[in-house]
Amino acid sequence: MQKAKREFFKKKLLKMRAAILDKAKKLKEDSYTLGTDGIQDMADAASNAYNADILMSLSDNDLTLLKEIDAALDKLASGTYGVCEDCEEPITEKRLEANPVARYCINCQRMNEQKGT
Repeated sequence: MQKAKREFFKKKLLKMRAAILDKAKKLKEDSYTLGTDGIQDMADAASNAYNADILMSLSDNDLTLLKEIDAALDKLASGTYGVCEDCEEPITEKRLEANPVARYCINCQRMNEQKGT
């Protein structure tokens, strides 16, 4: 992969990473303010607890994506970014543009999905 394309994907991954961290910060701030209005009944408290659970599950999803982004950045640093982890063939740039954290080429991804992995 050419240096310009590596830089393009690095910037894209870093932007995704920053967006997740900003979102996580905002969610954390929002979770602290849930139920602090002082006028809660039991239904409000239950609703706020449910909303806090949703915020935490979103954070888990974001944490998974953050790990995938960090792994992709490590691959960029080591020169293995854009190489399928199964067949070791290049992943198309079109696929990487659509999913910068892709670990597999489209054929191997389909085979893995059919296997259920």
